[in-house]
Amino acid sequence: MSHVIGVVNLRFFGLYTDPAKLAGSEDVKFIRVSIARDAPDDEIREKLGEVDVVIAAATLIYNKRVFRLLPRLKAVVRWGVGYDNLVLEDATEEGVIASRLPSIVLKDSVAQMAVALLLTALRKVHKADEYVRRGGWASRDIEGLKALVSPSIEDLAIGIIGLGNIGFRVFELLKPFKPKKIFVYDPYIPPSLIRSVGGEPVSSLDELLKFSDVITIHAPLTEETRHMIGRREFSKMKRGVYLINTARGAIVDTDALVWALKEGIVEFAALDVFDPEPIPPDHPIFQFDNVILTPHIASGTTKSFSLMDEYSIAEAMRILKGEKPLWILNPEVLKSPKLRAKIRT
Repeated sequence: MSHVIGVVNLRFFGLYTDPAKLAGSEDVKFIRVSIARDAPDDEIREKLGEVDVVIAAATLIYNKRVFRLLPRLKAVVRWGVGYDNLVLEDATEEGVIASRLPSIVLKDSVAQMAVALLLTALRKVHKADEYVRRGGWASRDIEGLKALVSPSIEDLAIGIIGLGNIGFRVFELLKPFKPKKIFVYDPYIPPSLIRSVGGEPVSSLDELLKFSDVITIHAPLTEETRHMIGRREFSKMKRGVYLINTARGAIVDTDALVWALKEGIVEFAALDVFDPEPIPPDHPIFQFDNVILTPHIASGTTKSFSLMDEYSIAEAMRILKGEKPLWILNPEVLKSPKLRAKIRT
């Protein structure tokens, strides 16, 4: 019996790999599907009704409604690390396996992007480019040149929120620049472990906000972390702080960030993620020239995209073969009488 894997809203899937070869089976067919977040029931049934496993982008919300519309669907595998568009309780209730990729797949690419944004913001690389292009250098615009002088990273304290695989890789990449301190806030990591690698643990988020000159976010989006950085938190930051976010847009209250930029609390923000995505072209964040905006492309290297294909297809094939998935998010579903996949436990 042949199986169908639906590749949903993933333009980069298969761009650097051969999915059929990775699947290693002639009994598997891949179909590419583009579907809006607010698609009606009939469209969801028409496009995904014959799909056994979805390899999913972060756009469509996979909830009880979708699962009930698709009785053949056995599993949703996120082509990525974040899984805030998978409603795990609904998946478990409906007998659907929810899975994602391990963060090691894209830790290097995201960490490199975070550090690139941090250094671009600190050293005003984009402003220096603008200065040269508009003729400021050629015209000996001394005041414009003075505006490009930047703080030295050695004089700054950097705060890392979240020390998982990506956050720790950022830590490793930043250490050779010898910042004054690297504060770490992660309530799930023992302080002794943070100290053992040369970091300085803080007991609370407020403490990190108070003492950091640069803050970079590497936490997952959960109910606990949604709008974790709001107006209250911005008011506790050092005036002139730099904020980097390559994690999830909704961790930061965007309205509060706009307020903090207007108040001069945030000297510079560099954002690869937004709430909502894509960010509307009339959003007030565009009025600030001290903000760098990139299109959720931190994981965008040929290596990471190839690995994401490889790992997601391998996970889908395990499920279709009846093997226990390696990165399951709702393991309790395996004991459910409603389990749709035939998993050998």
